[in-house]
Amino acid sequence: MAYPHARRIYTIVGIDPGTTVGIAILDLDGNPVDVFSAKNYSLSDAVARIIARGRPLIVASDVAPTPAMVKKIGSLIASHVPELEESLSTEEKLALTKGDGFAYRNAHERDALAASLHAFKQYKAKFAQIQKKTPANVDEAEVKALVVKGVSISAAINRLLTAREEKRRRRDKRSAGTKAREERLGESKAVLRLRLLLKGKDERIALLEERTTALKDLLTERERDIRRLKRKLDAERSEQRRELKKSELIHARDVEIEQLRAEVAARTRETEELQRFIERLSGKREVKGGKRIKVIPSFTHDAIQEFDRKYGIARGDIVLFEDGSGGGPSTAELVATKGVSAVIYGKALSHFAADTFASLKIPALSLDAVPLLAKDEDFAFVDRQVLDEQVADWKQKAKKRSKVLLVR
Repeated sequence: MAYPHARRIYTIVGIDPGTTVGIAILDLDGNPVDVFSAKNYSLSDAVARIIARGRPLIVASDVAPTPAMVKKIGSLIASHVPELEESLSTEEKLALTKGDGFAYRNAHERDALAASLHAFKQYKAKFAQIQKKTPANVDEAEVKALVVKGVSISAAINRLLTAREEKRRRRDKRSAGTKAREERLGESKAVLRLRLLLKGKDERIALLEERTTALKDLLTERERDIRRLKRKLDAERSEQRRELKKSELIHARDVEIEQLRAEVAARTRETEELQRFIERLSGKREVKGGKRIKVIPSFTHDAIQEFDRKYGIARGDIVLFEDGSGGGPSTAELVATKGVSAVIYGKALSHFAADTFASLKIPALSLDAVPLLAKDEDFAFVDRQVLDEQVADWKQKAKKRSKVLLVR
């Protein structure tokens, strides 16, 4: 299930890359949101599925070093990618995924689920501290998100409280209408400055305390690592490992070679798919004599915000609304805030929207007047010369209308 943009939950993602990709997504309480696997699943498909199910804070793997695909996904969605010191053993993965609510269909889903649960386990104690320390009027999930990004608990809470106070202060300032209210507001500013000074000191103290705790935890973890490595060394020295037959080693290597060949082929396909995905984002594909425009299915707030989140709408862009009938003046104003230089529409705009574009001096042109030369999913091309002529004609007509209004 996809979450609406305004209500998307923060998530922890585990990925098992390869010919068959496994994906597991947890919420910040460690509950599964999605466990999935598919063969020959592309990088862009994986990114789309992850983003559709929440706001990923952590992207994790069950092996060390972290596979390139996991790092790429973490980079594309701006998430923290922890590096394991060593790969999780089969026994560790089975232990992590054991229990009610942790269902999986195959080893790929199990490994992805183990990776996400292991990442959650690293933050579980910290999340518990956050739950105890976070005041009722502060969003606990936002505190956790800031802490994962490296902010201390107290600093995260203070930052959110300060933002809340600043928002309230701006609201109060807007509603202030009398001199007495302004004087009280001036007093609250002085109080706020004093509080901010105290909070700054508290933040420094809390940061030192958390660093001390972190160093102690790190020392404990290092000691556990030493004990684990000693056990691993003893196991590797065992007679059973030394007595492996040469034929078994050769067979294992042959199997590994075949697996690597299959993985190389899969990675090649993923690279090609990613290249096509990047080309769509960067607009590298061109049409001779054409002007590249961005295509939004409908003239609605949701469609505009979704396209802006996915690709971005920049100043000077030309946007085509395939169905221009869905919005009114507020939708036109939203488009104007993006800084677009012209709008093309399929199904006719409402006269309210058209009047708004005219008042904002943004040319609004019919698709019949500026036909498409080519279309590639969310992007298209129109004849540059025809577009320039139509824009010039629109501006000339707008200028004449303005003169008529002035005469009247």
